[in-house]
Amino acid sequence: MRQRRPDLVIRFHSGKNVGVAEERGTLSLTDDLVAEIILKLPVKSVARSQCVAKTWHAAISDDYLRRRLPPQLSVVYFPDDPSTAAHGNNQGPRFASGGGEGGLLEDCDLSFLPFKQDDAGAAAAVVCDACNGLLLLRAAARFVVADPVTRRWAALPPPPSDDAMLSVLAFDPSTSGARHGYHVVNFTGWRDRGARLEVFSSAAGAWARRDADFGDVGADDLLCGSVHVHGGAVYILAAGTDRAVRMDLAAGDDDELVACTVVRLPEPVDGDGRVAHSGGRLHYVASDGELLKVWVQLDDEGQSSWRLKHAVKIDDVVEGACGGGEVRFLALHPEKDAVYLWSPWKLVEYDLVRNEVTGAWQFGGKDHNNVQKNRVVKTCLVPSSFYLSDCLADRRVQS
Repeated sequence: MRQRRPDLVIRFHSGKNVGVAEERGTLSLTDDLVAEIILKLPVKSVARSQCVAKTWHAAISDDYLRRRLPPQLSVVYFPDDPSTAAHGNNQGPRFASGGGEGGLLEDCDLSFLPFKQDDAGAAAAVVCDACNGLLLLRAAARFVVADPVTRRWAALPPPPSDDAMLSVLAFDPSTSGARHGYHVVNFTGWRDRGARLEVFSSAAGAWARRDADFGDVGADDLLCGSVHVHGGAVYILAAGTDRAVRMDLAAGDDDELVACTVVRLPEPVDGDGRVAHSGGRLHYVASDGELLKVWVQLDDEGQSSWRLKHAVKIDDVVEGACGGGEVRFLALHPEKDAVYLWSPWKLVEYDLVRNEVTGAWQFGGKDHNNVQKNRVVKTCLVPSSFYLSDCLADRRVQS
């Protein structure tokens, strides 16, 4: 008669050598082996399984593992369906995410959010902004910050007033620490060279009225669609000038005046200009339809200057990846020299050093013949470690 072997139990044993206790059927794994196993799993599945067991949560939340996980691409986009538009059915924005090495961008189901639906089945909420994996939504006077991947959300207390002209979500998982903090900024009034603000801090759990002084930049020149967030600061470009405004939200939450500085850019803002960070340095990316230029800010002995780092012909990218048509800059990789570009049918990662396409993402199902045409409005490379953090765990759901 064949003797039954004892069940094998895998024990996550961080920081220890491999050991096998055969008499108890227990296998202990090192960090390297645990990481190799978990790296084979989809990040979404790992993130949503955090509550399975304390030992599992500890294993997938380990800093060693989280540093090895690839970033995830997240986008907010509008489907561009002529047949739908012809019938007057204007579709709202959607949120999609995908792996950091190309493939399909899959829509995230937002039905978990606490919003009632109207008679047509549409959620009675507006997507105000998106930032590094989080969504800011508003229904009536209620704001909600949500993570569509982990399906967590937090309801904010009502703002002091109900007259926000612009709402911005500021969140940077790469620099906000273990428990990532975020801000929501409501612009409630404009001055010639400044603005009245209402700022919500997740650390304080409350709103505060604040003011902003933009220096010599006029409020009418600000391009509200060019917002960039890094390290607790919000950058907004000024049209027709060679300047951007940097608003430091992380410094002095209790101060009535938000600290603002004017950043001089290497050339006037015209066309498809954006600021972004890569390798810890500020970059300026501009395109005139023929040439994509990437500048990097240098800091030599306290004097900031700019150096042209890359210049790429748009035609080279179009012929190599996008198959013709419009191409627009979306984002810069946070570590390597690579840009993310949009065409109506796909997103591509273009390596600026090797001058070649190194990744491509399509919208739609697994049937590549059913690829959706779209228009992307927000793109972020989100560290996978964010999805394994407790960003929204410290906020109770409010009714």
